[in-house]
Amino acid sequence: MRNDVIYDHAKISWILDQCKILHLGLTNERGNYVVPVHYGYQEGVDGQYTIYIHGTGDGEKAAALDRGKLIGLEADGGHQNLIYTPPRASAFGPSFMSVIGNGIPRRLTAPQEKLVAARVLLHHYVNELPVAISQTDLQHVAIWAIEVQNITGRIHNPMPEWSTALGLPVKQRYGKHYEHGAVVKDDSAKLDLDQFGAPDATTSASQQD
Repeated sequence: MRNDVIYDHAKISWILDQCKILHLGLTNERGNYVVPVHYGYQEGVDGQYTIYIHGTGDGEKAAALDRGKLIGLEADGGHQNLIYTPPRASAFGPSFMSVIGNGIPRRLTAPQEKLVAARVLLHHYVNELPVAISQTDLQHVAIWAIEVQNITGRIHNPMPEWSTALGLPVKQRYGKHYEHGAVVKDDSAKLDLDQFGAPDATTSASQQD
């Protein structure tokens, strides 16, 4: 069993705040497929997450959602600070955050419920809406609420600012640091396996507490 799975909802909500694209695992007569969507979410007083998505209301995605069957969901982000820790040729360790889970979708039909959902969704991307949104504006917009049944998170090789936000131990990682495929920093000289121990089995990167 993994020991890095996050169940704490405060941490899961933080990850959901950072991520921008949700991937839905859907099914049609040809098999399983994945669809990327924008999203917003709320957590109720009972700890139940509701995720809101929107679409045109027709097509394969709408048909799959309107079945009201359990679907998969995943979001990830923060793919930064790829580090190569010599001397192992395969010793690359990326940073990332993710959530994974499943839920039951439901198309919203009540005008006020659609309005609330649309505002939640938009607020995920902007702090203040540039224009007021009314129920009339949403007459031809399809919006679904996904009632989440299970959800967990994961943080891999956290950046220092992630560790600070989530109360995780800050670990300094040394090696060749990559961004957009190019080396932006090389502090490999600070590596000392005698001091830091063998490369981490999961990340293939030496770490210092």
